[in-house]
Amino acid sequence: MKPRVLAVLAAAALLLVVPTAAQAKGATAATINGGGPGGLPGGPITLSGDGEPGSSTDLGLLAQGSGLYTVVFGDDPGSILKAAPTDRLGPRYTITWTFPAPEGGKDRKVLQHVYPYAAGGPVTFTPAGQPVLDTTTTAAWYQGFDGLRHQLIELGLPNRNPLTPAPKATPAPAPAPATPQPAPAAWPRIAAVIAGFLVLAGGAALTLRRRSHPGATTAH
Repeated sequence: MKPRVLAVLAAAALLLVVPTAAQAKGATAATINGGGPGGLPGGPITLSGDGEPGSSTDLGLLAQGSGLYTVVFGDDPGSILKAAPTDRLGPRYTITWTFPAPEGGKDRKVLQHVYPYAAGGPVTFTPAGQPVLDTTTTAAWYQGFDGLRHQLIELGLPNRNPLTPAPKATPAPAPAPATPQPAPAAWPRIAAVIAGFLVLAGGAALTLRRRSHPGATTAH
């Protein structure tokens, strides 16, 4: 086979395995900003390159750790949350992802909020209604692993520990059952009744005796 033919075949094979920008299904760039008034001390952090799912680049790892592809592609719906997993979220940052348009037009931007220091692990939230690839995002919360916090710190975010979970309310102890009091002894009441009866009986006997033996009349 001629060398020119081999070169054409090799080029054709390469086109089959290397996706074009329009065919790619991963992010091509990301910009991190926020964290409070003034944003990041060093300014926004920008990543670019290969962000395909499964890639080991900073961009690919950030997309994987933030749950971006889980939310966009819905490959693990069980890990998508309808509400924030904690009320201790900490400062909020914003990642602006860049995706190629499926028709090869203008790139599309997808906003994702990230809370790196949330209690229990970093939390992200993707607002609904954002066009991306051939779909539209739905509102979704996602809780990742602590590796995402470490990666964001390495990229330039403040080195902070995660927030501690809110203390669980301790239920009040159940009141102790009342100790039954022993019934008062019956004999004092019986003795009192008998004593009262004897007093009444003695008084009645004395009265009868006086009536049956009236005093003698004195003679003159």
